[in-house]
Amino acid sequence: MSNNKKETTMYQVKEENKNMPATKKQLWALFAASRKCGQKHDYRNDNLTMQQASDLLKSLNAKVVVGQIGVTTERRQPAVRTKKNTLEDEFIAYMTEEMQGVIAECRKALKIESVVEDDPMFTPENKRKQYAFFGGGCGFTIIDFDKRSKVGKEIKEMSGKHHMTTFLNVFLKGFTQKEINYYKSVGCPLSALYYQDINISSVYEHSVAAFMRKKGVKNVHCRTYLD
Repeated sequence: MSNNKKETTMYQVKEENKNMPATKKQLWALFAASRKCGQKHDYRNDNLTMQQASDLLKSLNAKVVVGQIGVTTERRQPAVRTKKNTLEDEFIAYMTEEMQGVIAECRKALKIESVVEDDPMFTPENKRKQYAFFGGGCGFTIIDFDKRSKVGKEIKEMSGKHHMTTFLNVFLKGFTQKEINYYKSVGCPLSALYYQDINISSVYEHSVAAFMRKKGVKNVHCRTYLD
């Protein structure tokens, strides 16, 4: 019996499930794949999302399919090394280092504490709830660059691909599990702060812009807006 159906569902994640916690099936597949690669690792405490787990599975040297009875592997042919692959590897290495600046900015944001409350225009006083809020507020940064640049477009695509997967994972590793659990319990998950806070997201986007300039992209500059 073919395992194609199981293999497909293991690597494809529905849009609405991307930021959900990785499933036990995915974590077991990662463990089995890492063991096959000689890099045995238990991923259960790594706080992975379903999308991150899927991406990690794809990055391993062996494709692992988890069945109900056992584990089978299918060896891949060596990937053809292309210019885009080389650029993506360089981008990931560069941004992984730059994430230390993003983590440092988040540490600053966590020192700015406030409380938000349900809108009194729509919620009676006896039913209003309060929530912990950290940072400078929500916002976003747009990178402008010469749209004729093929490299610029590739880097922008890579940023979108890895922002809430590869680099979110790097970001969360800058905090203890106790910290991650605490901010989640008070209604301000660190993953949400990473994506929404105006200063944290600005540091991330400015790092992407710096990489564009490094690769020769012209007319690169950033615009930041308070949401």
